[in-house]
Amino acid sequence: MPKKSLAAEATPLVVQEHIQMWGKAIRAQRMVLRLTAAQLASRIGVSVPTVARLEKGDPGVGVGSYLGALFSLGLNSVATPVLNPELWQSPASKRVRPTRMELGDELGYF
Repeated sequence: MPKKSLAAEATPLVVQEHIQMWGKAIRAQRMVLRLTAAQLASRIGVSVPTVARLEKGDPGVGVGSYLGALFSLGLNSVATPVLNPELWQSPASKRVRPTRMELGDELGYF
């Protein structure tokens, strides 16, 4: 039984637009490189129908498949710019919830 795909209605419009741009770029570059859908599918480890879904900009296809296709076609540096390391490197990692010590309950009772 195939996996349920993410409904386009559940995906924000700006995300849909980016995914569709990626799909168009993947198809255009595949054509420039004269690759068949089967050859691209083999390179990125997906099925031919998944390549068709990629090229249509289907939001239900995993991001790893999109990124794999962009990388194998040489588009990763222009389609996915490098993020600033400050976005994932925080000077002090904090817990979401405070510990008992931080709340002042040193013994852990009531």
